Amino acid sequence: MSKFKISRRPVGLLDVISQLLENGEYFGPLPEGVISVDLVTPEAVKVMFADRVDYNLFCEIAIEEGYKIDAAGYTPRVVDEGNIIARVGSKSDPGLDCNIFIYIFPPLIGAMSIYMRSAAIRFGILNPENNKLDMEKLLAYNLKVIRLVEKYRKRRYKDIIRELET
Repeated sequence: MSKFKISRRPVGLLDVISQLLENGEYFGPLPEGVISVDLVTPEAVKVMFADRVDYNLFCEIAIEEGYKIDAAGYTPRVVDEGNIIARVGSKSDPGLDCNIFIYIFPPLIGAMSIYMRSAAIRFGILNPENNKLDMEKLLAYNLKVIRLVEKYRKRRYKDIIRELET
């Protein structure tokens, strides 16, 4: 038996989602606290957690990140300049409120819904005059959205993550 501890770099949501977007699937270890990560549409990613989403913590982090919260009669939605970027799963979703759905911009205009195209124009990601994407802005925006859910995961499961690191 080896006396050396084998350390593996912790997997983050960015790693998983990047590979999912690139390959359409992900096979590998998941971040602590995460049961599954699925590409629902080219614009929507579902992150299923081991426990129900802590609404208060999720909303607190979203507000810290400069977003607004809309929870008028349904599970919380995180809104950026009128655009829903993330929401907690509801009664009609498989997995209920153990999920957070994030809405990102796909790298192909043809994969964008009208809703996302209009948001892409509003955020300066899509130039309506020449129908070209600003990939730098697209990636920066998507990273910001993924970072929100990653911050939630790290705070929600900080004790488990800390325990594994020692």
